Amino acid sequence: MRAAVIDKPFSVVVNQVDTPNIKQSHEVKIQVKVTGICGSEVHAYHGTHPFRVPPVISGHELAGIVVEVGNEVSSFSIGDRVTVEPHYGCGTCKRCRSGEYNICGNKKVLGTQEWTGSFGEFIVVPECTVVPLPNNVSFEQGALIEPLAVGIHAVRKAKVGLGDKLAILGAGPIGLGILLAARNSGATKIFITDALEYNLEIAKRLGATHPIQTSKVDAIETILKKTNGDGVDHVFIAVGIQAVLNDSFRIVKRGGKVSEVALFGKKPEIEISYLQNKEIQIIGSNMYTRDDFEIAADAIATGMFDTSLFISKILPIEEAKTGMKIVDEKLEDVIKVLLKF
Repeated sequence: MRAAVIDKPFSVVVNQVDTPNIKQSHEVKIQVKVTGICGSEVHAYHGTHPFRVPPVISGHELAGIVVEVGNEVSSFSIGDRVTVEPHYGCGTCKRCRSGEYNICGNKKVLGTQEWTGSFGEFIVVPECTVVPLPNNVSFEQGALIEPLAVGIHAVRKAKVGLGDKLAILGAGPIGLGILLAARNSGATKIFITDALEYNLEIAKRLGATHPIQTSKVDAIETILKKTNGDGVDHVFIAVGIQAVLNDSFRIVKRGGKVSEVALFGKKPEIEISYLQNKEIQIIGSNMYTRDDFEIAADAIATGMFDTSLFISKILPIEEAKTGMKIVDEKLEDVIKVLLKF
């Protein structure tokens, strides 16, 4: 099969590789039609991701067609249009038994050396990870379900509610997914920050009330001024930058919540005195669970989430390196770059 392989840091090659095959009775083989380039793939491209280590066939945002099923698969048939929740837990630990398999200490993640990812033309996955695509959701939209589920999980975990004021630090795909989920959870004042004007224009069109371009405006000063010095109820960290982490403590209200969603390439340092002084709650948000995936799929199918503004560029898999460089080096104004087989 064709596959885009991150063979070493800052290198992507498209090769013919062995096609993965069904080995267990509960597995499903999927032909990938569309896959997205995520920030975690960029970390793998840099050689800084904690477990997506080159050489690796990465990729975990996808949509495709079922082409083969194991003899104990009961929920899916050949020809079904699907996406995949790209992780699963051990199934036996306390976290898995409570439904929190996203934080299982032994979970497996798609797009690693031990589990071939969606930058390959075919993937083999457990039946429990497969999610059907609604009939009116395209393959391109289906590849967006995963990043949108990240935002939904973060917002649900933070318990954002009607009338809440919040700040989203970072207006990439994850930040914009948080924005959509928060808006639909009743948040009324939504600040979102980014250095890129294009991303903020998209954020405004998606419902952000206060987009702030950090290359031109002091975000901390602006947010505090517009909240009468109190700060916001929730802050979501959607970009892994040291300064952003500590900014979050300055703009959250006393007794407020800070949700850490981003992946940091380097170990950050925090000004911990803010946590004690303001009694800030820090919430970690790790990927998603099945509920978040199904909510995202339904939100796209019903038109609640407008995905048209997310899809910026679609390239053939043969141009995977070009796509990676566009995302990594911000060579073009893009939100999400998709690769197509």
